[in-house]
Amino acid sequence: MKTPIMRPPLEAVLFGFERIGMVIRIAWLPILIVLLLYGGSFALLAGGVDFTASDPEDALETAFENGGFLAGYIALWTIMPLVAMLILSCVYVAVIRASTFAYFEPPTLPFYFALGPRELRFFVTQFLYGIIIAFAAVIMAALVAGAVGLTAVASDVVDGQAKALIIAPGALLAIWIFLIWLWIVLRLLPVLPIAAVENRISFGDAWAMTRGNFWRLLISGALFISILQGVIFILFILFFIPAAIVIGLLAVAGFGVVGPAAFILFAFLALLLAPAIIALASFSLAAEAAFPARIYAYLSDCGEDCRIY
Repeated sequence: MKTPIMRPPLEAVLFGFERIGMVIRIAWLPILIVLLLYGGSFALLAGGVDFTASDPEDALETAFENGGFLAGYIALWTIMPLVAMLILSCVYVAVIRASTFAYFEPPTLPFYFALGPRELRFFVTQFLYGIIIAFAAVIMAALVAGAVGLTAVASDVVDGQAKALIIAPGALLAIWIFLIWLWIVLRLLPVLPIAAVENRISFGDAWAMTRGNFWRLLISGALFISILQGVIFILFILFFIPAAIVIGLLAVAGFGVVGPAAFILFAFLALLLAPAIIALASFSLAAEAAFPARIYAYLSDCGEDCRIY
C-alpha cells in the first residue's frame, strides 16, 4: 500500500479542531493527576533544601544528604517521566482510536481514565519506540561526529579549491546518516497505532507496513509539522498577543490611578488565558496523535471504517 502525502497531515489537523472538546473531556483528569504527582515530587525536592543557608554550596551538600531531597530528585527525573507516560497512555490510546475509526467514541462521562491491558501495551510500545529512537540517535550522532572530524582533519592538509572536494562529500555523508535515522523513525511509526488499535506490540508489522513509503512519509511528516506549527503560531497571534497587549495597557494606565493594585489585572490575564492554553494544548495533542493514526489507516487499508471525513 502507498500512503497519500497530503491527506494524513490535513486530516490530523482537522481532527484536532473538530474533536477538541472530546480531547479536553478525556484529558483533563489524567493531566491533573500527572501535575499533582509532579507537584508532590517537587515538594519533596524543595523540602530537603535549606533556603536560609548563606552558602549555596553548603545548602546543596546538605540537601543531597537529606533523604527527602534524594527521593524527590529521583522521582522527578527518573520515575515521574515514566509514570506520566503511563497515565497519559489512556489519552493517547483513545485519541488514536477515535482518529482511526469514525465509529469509535470514548465514554461520554465528564471525566475519563482507563488503564487496562491495551493502555499498558501502548505504554510498553511507546517506551521501546523511544529507546530505539534514542539508541539510533546516539549511533548516528557518533557517526556524524566522526565524519565531521575526519573531514576537518582532511581539509586542514589541503588548500584552495581542494578543500571543497573534501568538505562536500563529508557534508553529504552527514546528511545521509541523518536520513538513515529518519528512515528508522518513520519506518516504525505505525507501531503506536498498531498498539492502540489492534492491542498488540508488533515492530515487525510496522516495518513491513511502511515498506516503499519512506519518501512519502518524510514529505507527509514535514508537511504535518509545518502545518501544525503554522496553525499554532496563527492561533497564538490571534488570541494571546492581543489579550496580553490590552491587559498590559490597562494595567499600566491603571497604575497611575490606583497604584500597584492595578497589576492585579495580570492575574486576571492568567485566568483569562488558562482556557485558551488548555484548548491549544488539546488541539496539539489531538493532531499529534492523529497523524500516525491516519498513516496507519491508509497503510492498513481498512476502507470505510477508517474514513473519518
